[in-house]
Amino acid sequence: MRFFVLAAALLLSTSVLAAFVPEAVSMPKPHYPSFLTSVPGHARISLNIHNDGSVSDVKALSATKPEFGEAAVEAATQWRFKPWTVNADQPAVIDAQNEMIFTPEEIKAKSTQLSFMETTYQSCSALNEEVSQFRRNHPSRPLIQMKSFAITRVAVMFPALSGKSDYNEGLDRADALESALPEIVRKCQAHPKSTYAKYLPSNLRRYL
Repeated sequence: MRFFVLAAALLLSTSVLAAFVPEAVSMPKPHYPSFLTSVPGHARISLNIHNDGSVSDVKALSATKPEFGEAAVEAATQWRFKPWTVNADQPAVIDAQNEMIFTPEEIKAKSTQLSFMETTYQSCSALNEEVSQFRRNHPSRPLIQMKSFAITRVAVMFPALSGKSDYNEGLDRADALESALPEIVRKCQAHPKSTYAKYLPSNLRRYL
């Protein structure tokens, strides 16, 4: 049986670093826990990236199963980045987070595509309900962390994450999506019978 692990884009925790993203040299994927071969899940980790390209303080912030968190931490400890020169815009240490999605390979192709399709082509009325619920439950969190928007972010990043396109281009697409979310929500609220996909930026729809 084969398995699939998706390492989503690094999320830098310091806003002043928005213009600088460390370039990954090696990002080994975690091993799928052997006794969870039929169980999908995910793990979110935090780590420090140093200007010599090394990482430290890798920790599991959350995981659907402890074993997924352990596997994610073990893999991320081996990650290496391209060294950079320290200056005002490029500090010596960067705090980052990463989410890894574990999916059995045999269901990956169908389930991943289905998730993207179900999410982006859902009705605006359904999206409006999800937005309202998300804001009630998580008033301080950004919209990009809402499930439908997080899935869309993975979709537009997927070519970069799978090595089919430039990683920085993938980050640009993810940033464009996040910037467009307030307008998407506004339009969906005004047109509940429409679809979420209709209001996505046209340059992002081709990745869905």
